[in-house]
Amino acid sequence: MLFQDRDTGKCADIIFRPFCQGDGKAFRRCVEDFYGEGYPYKEYLEEDFLLEQCASGRMLVLCGVAEEGEIVSTSAARLEDDFRGSVLLMLRVVKEAYRGMGIGKAQEERLLELVERREDLVSVYADVMTHDTVSQGSLARRGFVYCGMRLMLYRNAVMVSRLALAEDGKMSQAVMCRRGNVDDVGTLYCPEEHAGEVRHIYQRLGVACGIVAQERQPSRNRTAISWKEEPIHHSRICTVKEVGKDFSDVVEREMDEKARWEDETVLCYLNIRDEAAVFAYRKLQQAGFFFAGLKPLQIREEYMLLAFLGRQQIRYEDIHLHGEGEKLLSYIMECQRDGE
Repeated sequence: MLFQDRDTGKCADIIFRPFCQGDGKAFRRCVEDFYGEGYPYKEYLEEDFLLEQCASGRMLVLCGVAEEGEIVSTSAARLEDDFRGSVLLMLRVVKEAYRGMGIGKAQEERLLELVERREDLVSVYADVMTHDTVSQGSLARRGFVYCGMRLMLYRNAVMVSRLALAEDGKMSQAVMCRRGNVDDVGTLYCPEEHAGEVRHIYQRLGVACGIVAQERQPSRNRTAISWKEEPIHHSRICTVKEVGKDFSDVVEREMDEKARWEDETVLCYLNIRDEAAVFAYRKLQQAGFFFAGLKPLQIREEYMLLAFLGRQQIRYEDIHLHGEGEKLLSYIMECQRDGE
């Protein structure tokens, strides 16, 4: 496939093919062309791991290869463990020397064609860096909807040291989602103050939902919760699948004992299909979390995002979103101010 830079006239003949044995070093060089050594999930840069994931059907990895065999672009789709029925777009990179030629757009189209052949697909989503308006615009044109924000999870100095961002700051991601084979998610348990925004997001996705705002006490004894640490970025991610009677104690213990970094930030995924979700939301709110949107459309689970920033201040000047994304960010900013 022939691509051309309209400004410089530079041409490149690129083929898109699956990742295969022997691609490891060239694949890694392509990813590090953008991230340097800051890409946080190092296993996804290892050839053996990628080959195993692709062979098992858990991942699909595409490489854009130039005539001389150089890998100049990468993209991948990963079937999620924590979010069943959802596929994450990742490793979306075009080498600097080949940007502005439409290569990323064509590769993304090919990847989505392959992904959406799955009959069990509930959603496709991407966590997009908020400085990257090109990728956001490309996804928006393909029907992806802004749903939430993963606020300040990655230290700029580690993740994107080459960008002109504050060295001591952290970067955020926009959660963008496109629905798959689903048109109704049933009843969601959501605090009344966010019911309108939640309905609006599902409406934009083209998915029906019902909302119950009443606070209900947990009926099970133990909370089903998992924590993932990103020590190099001084951040953590927790996922609450089921709320138990011990929820308050669990949150208090984790937030008190694990807050060992002054710039610690935490992202919480709270399953709002759980009848005790409003109860859990109030407890998280008391602990300093605030509403940051949704991660919608999984099998039997729907997630609200809540952010804890501790002593950190969001650098809103570093966050650049399109249209509906700006509206969602304004709403989230109000939620943060209301919680202060």
